[in-house]
Amino acid sequence: MNRSSYARVIYTLTLDPLNITQKLKVIEHHFERAIPSIAPKELMKANPKHRNKILLLHYSEHQALLKALKQLPLAWKKFETVLIGVPQRLSTEALLSFGDLKAIFYHDQSPQEIAHGLNQVVNGVNWLPRNVTSQLLHYYRNVVDTHTSPVTVDLTIREIQVLRYLQNGSSNHQIAEDMFISEYTVKSHLYQIYKKLAVKNRLQATAWADLHLNE
Repeated sequence: MNRSSYARVIYTLTLDPLNITQKLKVIEHHFERAIPSIAPKELMKANPKHRNKILLLHYSEHQALLKALKQLPLAWKKFETVLIGVPQRLSTEALLSFGDLKAIFYHDQSPQEIAHGLNQVVNGVNWLPRNVTSQLLHYYRNVVDTHTSPVTVDLTIREIQVLRYLQNGSSNHQIAEDMFISEYTVKSHLYQIYKKLAVKNRLQATAWADLHLNE
């Protein structure tokens, strides 16, 4: 089976590379790969090489990043994001402001835990704490229940199968393996699903499936 050959790479989005690099050294040791830094202004450029980047932000710096570049939230929505150094549970509004949030790590988590989670994110797996996942699912359930109706949605058998896998938390790679299709085909199914359900991401689609797909 053909597999997409692009590499998913984690980059630190920062205004102070030297300071952040010091904080990341121990994490990089356990992660067993470098986490290079990228400046906000560089990220805002329409550069195809940025396409597969996963953005890592230290929570203590996010306000300074926003102050430095007002348009930055628009860029965040185009990338998968990871937050580290989070001091406490965030509001739903705050969680949604970070775009396609893939992982959250609190300030008291060990470098080993963070490195393990980062490896999962690189492999296409969400690494959000259970309470955060429940928080977002509750929000998206309300959104999709308000804007969609099962009567008006015409899903194919394949699309329903993909939704079932989303409910189980499967990554695109895992779905492709189990369904004997390419990851490109999985992405095509997801595009059609999002369009039909009028949702924007996996969590919203999962919330719809939890509400409307019978066991």
